[in-house]
Amino acid sequence: MMKKKARKLLLRKYAILLLLSVLCLLYLFLGDWLFGYGLHNIPKVMNYLLYTTSEKVAAGLMLLCLILPDLLLWIKGGYPGRGAER
Repeated sequence: MMKKKARKLLLRKYAILLLLSVLCLLYLFLGDWLFGYGLHNIPKVMNYLLYTTSEKVAAGLMLLCLILPDLLLWIKGGYPGRGAER
């Protein structure tokens, strides 16, 4: 039962995250289009977001810190060591 509930919550979390990401990108494209930069401006800006190796490593580590606990929850159905809170 816990696995089913945990997986449902994770699917909902990542569906909302994906929806918000898409809405943010659409907002950026709409803003660029409204201010006359054209729709080709965002890909040009994306080239400079993660410019150095240290920025890429930091972004990768932050992404791992976001995903690894959720993978653990997906596989085991619950976080370890949470029995005292119940």
